[in-house]
Amino acid sequence: MVGCGRAVTRIHVASVDAFVCGCSVVVASGYIHDMPHLRVVTSLLVPLAVVLGGCASTEEPAAVDAARSFLTLVRSDPERACELLAPRTFEHLAEDGDGECSKGLDDSQPPVGGDVSGATVAGRSAQVVLGDQVVFLARFDAGWRVTAAGCERQSTDAAVPYHCTVEGD
Repeated sequence: MVGCGRAVTRIHVASVDAFVCGCSVVVASGYIHDMPHLRVVTSLLVPLAVVLGGCASTEEPAAVDAARSFLTLVRSDPERACELLAPRTFEHLAEDGDGECSKGLDDSQPPVGGDVSGATVAGRSAQVVLGDQVVFLARFDAGWRVTAAGCERQSTDAAVPYHCTVEGD
């Protein structure tokens, strides 16, 4: 993999190569003969699971820390809490706060955190459940940033979006 910057692991099954760099995977198609496609895919899953097994778990603590820090700072130091927001969320709150993110954040009043009951990381996105609320985050070059907070389900239907007291566009 060009430009990976890390050691690349190659997994080869039935003329199909999968190259793993960090937590990224590229599957290079190969000539598949005498072997059903499903069996090739299934054969690739086990070695990929072993190589990628720790990817999400290495990011979870950092995402949880960012969510906790944000919710702690909302009440004690809103200006510093604004530094932990994703750019669009910051802009949205600044608009709501007459040009000041901290005022918009103060007006939105997301609930104080709680115990972490779940965290999910998928690529550059994370969802952290703290008490009765969900905090959504995105990973930027500077680290995890909050995209939405104070989020609650409005329906048992998973297709219905969350309602969030803090959010971007």
